[in-house]
Amino acid sequence: MANENTESRKPAKSGFMPAKGYGIIILIMALVAAAFMVMLTLVSAFPKEITMAFVGLLFVLLILVFFLFKRRKKGFRILGLLLAVVFLVVYGVGTYYLGSTYAAFNKIGGSGDARVGNESGADITNEAFNIYITGIDQWNDEKGLDLERSDVNMIVTVCPQTRKILMTSIPRDTYVRLHTAGQMDKLTHTGVYGVDETLNTVEDWLGVNLDYYVKCNFSSVMKIIYAIGGIEVYSPKAFKSSISDYEYEEGWNYMGGKEALYFARERKAFNNEDDKRVENQQAVLKAVLNKMMTSPSLLTSYPELLEIAAEDLETNMSSDDMQALVRMQLADLGAWDIEMQKITGEYDMDYVASLTQEQKFQVYRPDDAAVAECLDNIDRVMNPTPEELQAIEEEQKKSNFINFLRKIKGGSSEETEENE
Repeated sequence: MANENTESRKPAKSGFMPAKGYGIIILIMALVAAAFMVMLTLVSAFPKEITMAFVGLLFVLLILVFFLFKRRKKGFRILGLLLAVVFLVVYGVGTYYLGSTYAAFNKIGGSGDARVGNESGADITNEAFNIYITGIDQWNDEKGLDLERSDVNMIVTVCPQTRKILMTSIPRDTYVRLHTAGQMDKLTHTGVYGVDETLNTVEDWLGVNLDYYVKCNFSSVMKIIYAIGGIEVYSPKAFKSSISDYEYEEGWNYMGGKEALYFARERKAFNNEDDKRVENQQAVLKAVLNKMMTSPSLLTSYPELLEIAAEDLETNMSSDDMQALVRMQLADLGAWDIEMQKITGEYDMDYVASLTQEQKFQVYRPDDAAVAECLDNIDRVMNPTPEELQAIEEEQKKSNFINFLRKIKGGSSEETEENE
C-alpha cells in the first residue's frame, strides 16, 4: 500500500527534455549572442539600421525562447526548441561570418607598404579621393616567374558627396619620365620596379595626388566577377577573342569571370587596338561596380570578396576606410554616376630606359590637350560646386520622401512620382 502511494506521488515524465536541458540551451544561446555582439562591434561595417535590426531580432528570439521553455505544454517547448535551432544557426553562422570578415579586413587593410594612404585622417565617406588601379599581366601561379608589368593603369576618382565616379585610363605604352631614374620609358615598365615607382611616376607627370592604390592580376579579376555572380557588359560590336575561344555579341553580354577577363584583354580584334582595349577594361570595371553597388551582391558576396581581396589583391587602404565605404553603401545600395575618359595621343618610336638603347621601340605619346582636359574633369569631380552639392542634397531629400511614401502606399517609386 505504501509502495502504491509512493508511486502515485512521483511527477509524471514529460518524455521530452528535463528542465536542465532547456537551461543548457539558453546558456549556449547567450554565449553565441555575446560572441555575435562582440564581432559585430569589432567589424563595424554595417549601417546603424542593419546593426539595430540584427541586435533587436537577437534579443526578441532569446527572450521568446526563454518564455516558451517556461511553459508547461509540450507544444510550446517544441516551438521554443525550433526557434533555438534557428537562432543558433543564424547567429552562429553570423558570428563566423563576422569573424572571417574581421580577420580579412586586418589582413588586407594597408597590405601595401608603399604608401600610407589617407594620411590626413579625413572621412572617406565625405571627402573625394583617387584610387590608382594597376593591373599586372600575370596569373597567381606566375608570380615571381616573370617581371610584373603594369598593363592596366587607371585613376578612379570617387566623390561620395555627389556619388560620382570618374575612371581615367592611361594606355600602357604611354611615354613617361621614370620617377627614380629620371629617364623616359613606357608606363607599363614602371610595374617592374614596384607599385611605388608607378604611383610616383604618374604623380610626377600629372600632378594628381593618388590617395590609394589597388594592385591586381588576371586571377583576382576573374575571381571577383565570379564571386558577385557575373556581370552584364555592353559591346558596341561583335567580335571573337584572339587569345581564347570566347565570342561576344553586339549589345549586352552576360559574362562570367573568365569571359569578362578575355573581353578586357582583347586588342587584336580591333583596328585601334590599345584604345579599344582601354574602353573594354573600363566597361568591365563599370559593370562590376554597378553590380556590387546597386544589388544585394555586395552583402551576399561580402565574405568571399574579402577573402579574394586578402589573398589576391594588394592595397594601402586601411581596414577602417574599407569599413566606412562598405557601411555607407549598404545603408541604401544607391546608384552612382559613373563616367569614363581616357588619355589619348599617338604612337611613335623612341628609346626606352628599361630596354636596349641600340634600337627604338613603339611608345605612346600623350596629347597635351587631352591630358589637360582629363585633369580638368578629375578636378571637377573632386571639387563639386556649391550648386552641385545643393542639387544633390535636394535630390536625396526627394528620394527619401518618395521612398517613405512608397513604403506607406506599397507602390513603386514611379507610381508615387506620378501620383505627386
